[in-house]
Parts: sequence; structure tokens; C-alpha cells
Amino acid sequence: MEDAEEFITRTQSAVESLFLGIRSYLQILESSRPPVLVGSYSSELEHKKAVEDWTRENAASIEASFKAQRAFMSERYALAVLCGSLLQVATMAIRLHSRNRRIPDEFHGIVNPSHAPFCIGRRVRDVPIGLIIVAARNQYNHIEDGKLHKLSSVIFEWLATKHGFGLHIRDPAFDLEKNLAWNYASNVTGLLGWRRYQDYEHDMRSLLGI
Repeated sequence: MEDAEEFITRTQSAVESLFLGIRSYLQILESSRPPVLVGSYSSELEHKKAVEDWTRENAASIEASFKAQRAFMSERYALAVLCGSLLQVATMAIRLHSRNRRIPDEFHGIVNPSHAPFCIGRRVRDVPIGLIIVAARNQYNHIEDGKLHKLSSVIFEWLATKHGFGLHIRDPAFDLEKNLAWNYASNVTGLLGWRRYQDYEHDMRSLLGI
């Protein structure tokens, strides 16, 4: 492909199809949101009774929510494939068309020159999104290896801790140490705000200077 504009144009239909699939799986959860109990109670006994009453009154909604969650979990690998494929396309676009060669000072010793093209874009949790994209793509592609390269490990560590709520709190959506998440690719694309093609394209055009 000749340039970044052509890359975006020629991959548009494929990426739009990925977003249609991603949206279809996320709608499984959104179709039946769980009810929420909100209240103020003067004693543990009062709170317990309120929970029992609320559970009884919302039994149908609670069961519908559990059913939706079970249906969603049965499709989790399919969602991972789609989000991982989206990250693969974005990584390829940056690898082919980024003109950046500057590594920010705080990433010296972490990013080698071959990954300098990814040090671009708006920052999310103090990390340029180009680095988030390639780190998440690497994690998805090498999930069976058991250990990531230094760059990807550091990026996920930053995502798990640089959320503004204190370093002692680790975000389980990006915590590779505890391996609590089953779908980091989906978590990352959600963190980036990539739930519509238009949001993805806006970021890619900004990243590639088009």
C-alpha cells in the first residue's frame, strides 16, 4: 500500500465488520443490565432485610442478568479474536506508516529503536496509545508463551497501576500478575474507547498524521 490514507481506506470494510461483530457480543450484556440496590441503613439487620426484599422483588431481573452473563461468557473467545484482530490491523498500520523516531525520555531503556514508531498518539494512563496497541497485540498473539517481552510487560504494568487511585490498587482488567482477565484485547480496545469504527479511524488518522 502506498500511504497511510490508502491503508485506512482499503482496510475500512474489514475493520467495520470487526466492529459489527464486537458490538453484537457486547450487546448480549447490555440487553439485560443487572438491577442495583441503593440505600442507607442504620443497622446490619436492617440492611439484611432490605437485601432480602430487594432480591425477592427483582428475582426475574437478576436471573435475566445472570443468563446474559452466561451467554456472554460462552462467546468470550470469539470476542477476543475480533478485538485481537483489530489490534493487529492497527499495529500493522503503525508499523508501515508511522514516521516517528523519537522515544520519550520516560521510555528510554524500555522502548528500543525498532519500537520508536509506536511512541505516538494521545496518552492513556500516561502511555502513548501507539505503545498500548502494540503491547496488547503482542499479549494477544503470544498468550500461550507464558511470558511477555519487557516492553509489553511494562506497558501492562502501567495500565494496571497508573489509573489515579493509588499505586497500591491494581486494575484487574490489565493485571498480568494475577491473570484475572480472560480477554485483555477487549479490555484494551474498551480503554481506548474503540467501540465504533469512527472512534478507531479518528485515532488512526491522528496517529499517522492524516
